[in-house]
Amino acid sequence: MADTIDPDLAMAFAKMFRSFTLNRLYAAKAKKDGSLLLSRLLYSIARSEEIHAHRALMYLRDKIEDPYKYLESLLHTKDENASINYPRICKRYDKAGKKKAAEAFDQFGSVEKTHLKLLKKVLQEDVDDSINYYVCQICGHIAVDRIPQKCPVCNAVQEKFRMEC
Repeated sequence: MADTIDPDLAMAFAKMFRSFTLNRLYAAKAKKDGSLLLSRLLYSIARSEEIHAHRALMYLRDKIEDPYKYLESLLHTKDENASINYPRICKRYDKAGKKKAAEAFDQFGSVEKTHLKLLKKVLQEDVDDSINYYVCQICGHIAVDRIPQKCPVCNAVQEKFRMEC
């Protein structure tokens, strides 16, 4: 097998995953609007696209290198999102009077900062492998080893956290 990721395969995966996500969003909207048949169809198409994406990912996994090599670009992306991209988008939405969207991107930036800290900690310390991570299903905040009473980013209750393996 080749050592590099096939750009066509990577693009196909990205499009499948995007389609999965959009179909789920529109299915939820159709359901809310009372279009139950359209909703069921879009949810079914979303699930089909999710299956396609997972199958494509199986082929991509054979092309993926050492995760520690990947961290350099991931750290750069997380830092850029937290310090530049998300604050810029947040300001734009705030100026447009879209407070909820601005709040979401402010939260995304906070979560990205947490990601950076966690990634750097794994790189710099001899970390205990028994650490567990809990992800807030509302904003994406990651809690380490215990679920907080309320999410420090979005104030979600404990029940909104899920442990990731």
